[in-house]
Amino acid sequence: MNEQWERWEPIKRLSNKYYIESISDSIKCFKITLCESNDERKKVEVIFDDSVHAYRSTDESFNLKTINTLDEHYGTRFYSNWTFFKVNNSEYTNWLYEQSYGIAASQPLIHFCLIASDSIVDVIAAYEPKIERIS
Repeated sequence: MNEQWERWEPIKRLSNKYYIESISDSIKCFKITLCESNDERKKVEVIFDDSVHAYRSTDESFNLKTINTLDEHYGTRFYSNWTFFKVNNSEYTNWLYEQSYGIAASQPLIHFCLIASDSIVDVIAAYEPKIERIS
């Protein structure tokens, strides 16, 4: 595994696990709304003020290879009880570099991965998002 995964704590005192409530991709922003697994009234929004370069949302059952690879390299506790990650040397980012014939390599890209209770959302952006708690 050439990818290097790291837990990402964008703000303090986040819950361990969330599920995806919605994903909104508009001309104004890209936003993911997450609900705490144990209390759906407690929500967090991940907000990219501008557009993102790419994203994908995959049902967890269709991403078992990623889960298995994380389990082998980092152990179950690394990913099973946490939602927010960054991926360095990402296969997804490398795929974008190849697909763009190197144009994507002209700027730094960050791969954010949200491993939620129900799905996995990968986002490629050139900047960090804002994280806001909402109720």
